[in-house]
Amino acid sequence: MDFDWNDLPYFLAVADQGNLNRAASVLGVNHSTVFRRINGMEKRLGVRLFERLSEGYALTAEGAEVLESAREADHAIHRLQRSVAGRDAALSGQVRMTAAPDLARRYVAPALAAFALEHPGIRVELATSHTDYDLSRREADLALRATSRPPDHLVGRRVLSMPWRVYGSEAYLAEHGRPESMAELGRHALIGSDQGFARVPVFGRLRERFPPERFAATANDLATMEALAAAGLGLALLPADLGDAGLVALFPVEPAYASEIWILTHPDLRQVPRIRALSRFLFDYLRAEPGLAPLVD
Repeated sequence: MDFDWNDLPYFLAVADQGNLNRAASVLGVNHSTVFRRINGMEKRLGVRLFERLSEGYALTAEGAEVLESAREADHAIHRLQRSVAGRDAALSGQVRMTAAPDLARRYVAPALAAFALEHPGIRVELATSHTDYDLSRREADLALRATSRPPDHLVGRRVLSMPWRVYGSEAYLAEHGRPESMAELGRHALIGSDQGFARVPVFGRLRERFPPERFAATANDLATMEALAAAGLGLALLPADLGDAGLVALFPVEPAYASEIWILTHPDLRQVPRIRALSRFLFDYLRAEPGLAPLVD
């Protein structure tokens, strides 16, 4: 039996996603590469790992057995990688960081410009996404993440707490009136989230409270919601650091809601000098940012 360890991430991605296209998207490769690696892996092992069904790829009994060992191997490989990285004592090299697009544009980008002046030997690779990168698998070394419940397997610090408000454009308010409370939003056009972005609690509550016909438009990122509200399409719920695109701040979201922003990393990497340096710099920089509401400890 000839096993190629490079096949492992392809096998796991297809097993998890159940579809070649979704697996390719997760891995950042094209569909044909995943197809070729899975076929090659099956040929080398001499066993069929997946049933090719009209709705996607399903593990065979043999594939399910391989999956258990594959996950153990994958965890061991990444544990070894983190262990080796954790011994890197150089205050130089690359740090891969992830953040949501809105946080990256508004805060991380200017912070990194200042960081580069203090630490010219550290290169930061910034990966933006609305989905969370897996720090255990070294998809990123450091994350700036909006969450009220950081994963137990990560370590970090709360940077700040950001209250949310209702916003509208001057033109919209002049035409439709100015609501004074959340209860009055039922008479207004609203900007909401799509189903995927409803994982943010405030948008989930908004969808539960108001019927679909109240939403003039939906979006899956805050900057677009801000732009839709600024165009006069309706009222939007936004964190207090947004709403500067010609919008009027109306009243706080009720019941009171605030986004906590955390800097997170894996415990095995927290003492790596370049990662620690970036983490500390971001914490201090964001705490000093005048446009942010600091967390009350």
